[in-house]
Amino acid sequence: MVAEGLLPPFAEPTGPRVSDAVVVSTFARQEPTGYSRRLHAEANVLLVDRVEAVALRLTPRALLVRVDGTDEAATIVPVVEHALTTAGLRRLDERTLLGVPVALQLVGLRLSEWDLWGADIDAAFRALRAIAAGEWSVDH
Repeated sequence: MVAEGLLPPFAEPTGPRVSDAVVVSTFARQEPTGYSRRLHAEANVLLVDRVEAVALRLTPRALLVRVDGTDEAATIVPVVEHALTTAGLRRLDERTLLGVPVALQLVGLRLSEWDLWGADIDAAFRALRAIAAGEWSVDH
């Protein structure tokens, strides 16, 4: 039994209604976030249109951003990337090979492609490798 009820997409997201950019920047900083018309966070996963993973938080300053989602989800990726850049993060690796095993572990996406974003390349790759090997929780 879930004490707080079903999480989205089975119920509406909670918190204040904010812009896409605010959802992304607070998600990237691992702060409580609201939701926008298209985006909301569930733990370490940023969802677009209530069902499709568009970003995975590895640490408060390292994320994976999905680059091969549906056509509908692809329209939000530039918004996510701009908000991450504004939050002081940058793309560190395109279509990172370890993105697939991490996405498989975290959200069960077997065939997906992800860019690695972060503030520090060494810390981001260290977290990515550890999570891919099952040696580090994203809550670490």
